Amino acid sequence: MKRIASLAAGLLCASWMALASGQSLPPLAKQLKPEETALVMVDFQNNFAAQDGEHYKRLKKFYDDTKMLDNSVEVVKRARALGVLVVHVTEAYTPDYRELDWTNPGRFHRSQILRQSWKMGTRPVELFEPLRPGPGDKDIMLPNRVQASGFGGNGLDAILRGRGIKNVAVGGFTADVCVYATVLSAFDLGYHVYAVKDAIAPFYGELSEQLMKEIYPMWARVVDHKELLGMLEVGKAAPKP
Repeated sequence: MKRIASLAAGLLCASWMALASGQSLPPLAKQLKPEETALVMVDFQNNFAAQDGEHYKRLKKFYDDTKMLDNSVEVVKRARALGVLVVHVTEAYTPDYRELDWTNPGRFHRSQILRQSWKMGTRPVELFEPLRPGPGDKDIMLPNRVQASGFGGNGLDAILRGRGIKNVAVGGFTADVCVYATVLSAFDLGYHVYAVKDAIAPFYGELSEQLMKEIYPMWARVVDHKELLGMLEVGKAAPKP
């Protein structure tokens, strides 16, 4: 936590020095064009969101206190109606985990192997039912990935650039693991990133809260789902040039 606070202090110092030198920046956007915006939902799978999911009990109080699941369903439905591209990125592995390096000391994949979890073709990795697209919806469902980032090895960047996407809003699981990796990747790829804070769940609560407050603003504009939808609605109503 001290390291996070130190990084945040450094960022504030740099901002103050820029202002002191007379530099100015364009104002933050007040509207977003839906046709230039994608909503990327990370790992919104039964393992996290369904009542019989492996991690549901751990997160139940958070869901009850914040209405995160309800917020996520609302932002996806409204985004679809506004013409925003909705993308679902998911995590899963073959039953014998052959695509993973079992000797890698990082415990992210090692823990999945040891627990025998997140296997393709099983109920736990299916998309959370309330977010599943209906017959008229045009959501993109990307193949299961093995990387932490939602941009990892699934062609997401090429898809978004091919659609003329400039803005990427991110929700899902979790603020301190895969959502964070996705936000950082999107920033590095040059997108304008919006972290939808009330549609993002934590894994470690205190750490996630600190990251969202101090670190996420380095890579993204942190908004709630109503603020995001408000900017999209204004962009939708704006006269075309």
